[in-house]
Amino acid sequence: MENYRMTLQEYLDKYGCLKSGMIAKSVLINKLEIYGFVNCSKEIYDNYNFRDVFQIVVNKSSTSQIIQSNYIYQVVNIEGRSEGIVSPIYNRLTTSENNIEVDIKQLYIPNLINNTTYKRIRSRYKDGNKPIQLTKFEQKTLEQYLEISIKEDKLMVVIHNGDVLCQNNDDTIKSIGEEILVVCRYIHDLTGNMCYTQYGLDELTIEIP
Repeated sequence: MENYRMTLQEYLDKYGCLKSGMIAKSVLINKLEIYGFVNCSKEIYDNYNFRDVFQIVVNKSSTSQIIQSNYIYQVVNIEGRSEGIVSPIYNRLTTSENNIEVDIKQLYIPNLINNTTYKRIRSRYKDGNKPIQLTKFEQKTLEQYLEISIKEDKLMVVIHNGDVLCQNNDDTIKSIGEEILVVCRYIHDLTGNMCYTQYGLDELTIEIP
């Protein structure tokens, strides 16, 4: 008899942490190793159906996809045009237990990847460590997606208790969870090849002893 199973979302809600290397199961594949986590823009997910546009396809051309330990690079087709997309891969998700503030320069914010203000703030070459100066319009464009405050000339993002944090082994907060996808790998039963795929947190289960 199989031990009790819960979805990754249920596991995260209960235990507050998910890590790469954990073994999960999908409807069709009995053994999947969690390779990492991708934080996707909800806007892109809703408008373009993220899993269709950014699907990690088995045997996809190597010129169209590169998977490394800390990122995925893919050439995708969006509305008839080819575009190279780089998505960071994180090896841990944790649930914030406190209200804290983090410098926006430290955060990858998928909903703002095309926002000119966000890109200017994050640019090492243009801004460096200069004090943050925003117009009211620029501030409003950021506040559509997150809660911010300016302290000691730094633009701080407010993280709330219960928010999902994307991290690596150094414990640094890299991103705040928006639309999380789980990147998994497995051995193909017929070919013996290492294959990659991705799922939502509710599409995979994990065994609870």
